[in-house]
Amino acid sequence: MNDLRTLVRDAVLTRRPVDARERWSLQEFVERFDPLDRPFTEEANPVHVTASAIVVSDDGQRVLLHEHKRLKLWLQPGGHIDDGETPWDAAVREATEETGLPATLGSADLLHVDVHPGPRKHTHLDLRYLVQAPRDTPRPPEGESQKVEWFAWHKAVAIAEPGLEGVLRALQPGEARIRQARHNDAPDCAHVYLRSRAYGLPTVPVVHDVRDVKRWMSDDVVGRTDMWVAEVDGTVVGFMVLGEGRGGAGWIDHLYLDPAWMGRGLGDRFVSLAKERRAGGLQLWTFQANGPAQRFYARHGFTAEEFGDGRGNEERSPDVRMVWQP
Repeated sequence: MNDLRTLVRDAVLTRRPVDARERWSLQEFVERFDPLDRPFTEEANPVHVTASAIVVSDDGQRVLLHEHKRLKLWLQPGGHIDDGETPWDAAVREATEETGLPATLGSADLLHVDVHPGPRKHTHLDLRYLVQAPRDTPRPPEGESQKVEWFAWHKAVAIAEPGLEGVLRALQPGEARIRQARHNDAPDCAHVYLRSRAYGLPTVPVVHDVRDVKRWMSDDVVGRTDMWVAEVDGTVVGFMVLGEGRGGAGWIDHLYLDPAWMGRGLGDRFVSLAKERRAGGLQLWTFQANGPAQRFYARHGFTAEEFGDGRGNEERSPDVRMVWQP
């Protein structure tokens, strides 16, 4: 048990979160896990470790979800860990029991962490693992949710609750395709904007609520600007908005990536496109608090030319203007 405890804790500490929700969950997991005498036993404490399965078809093209009978949310299979069982073995057992399909472990590597309320005022420290199953018709036994379905990835992402969405976005197969924005992209782009801000700029406030962000994206951005979208089989994972400047130079007004797609080369592709379309030069504003963005743009030849005290932006957060000259 001590070896398992150490193994799980180390795996949690070395996780790279896929979004702001998982980043919070990783911190919360360790804080709540460490004081527990028997963290894997449901009866020992209202706070305990559970295990879930991200069930992917053998061909990788579908993901399996079931509708929770009480919550009416589409979720991954999962539950409590039996005595003497590892979390990854529990994930496979739960997947088999809840779907009626012969599930197998895809990897014992920790795939995702989510901390959330459970029934009876419990708190679940949920460890998630990749599980595979043949793409057969699910046959859940009596007593389990009868609504178990295989979903295309983009549909699973669209219906997933916030604690599940990030890992599905990170796992979705396929290469991002960059194209010009269409008007019906507005809701998805607003969602990516909010997810990206929450992850990349946790100390800079978003001064508009979700409804206003969606209205701004629909009425003022999509269809009215030189806007480009990155899409993976129906899922929007990033966007860029270019503006005009003097003397052939231009602006990168906005460049936002979904957190699950950061560090995968998509930002490089957007900047290359920006340089092609604004060959006379580019400039942009970014927040001084966003060190990763400043390092990213510096790597692409941008230099800091002007520092602001925040009075020029709605967030009232210090910013920096960066410039690229061809």
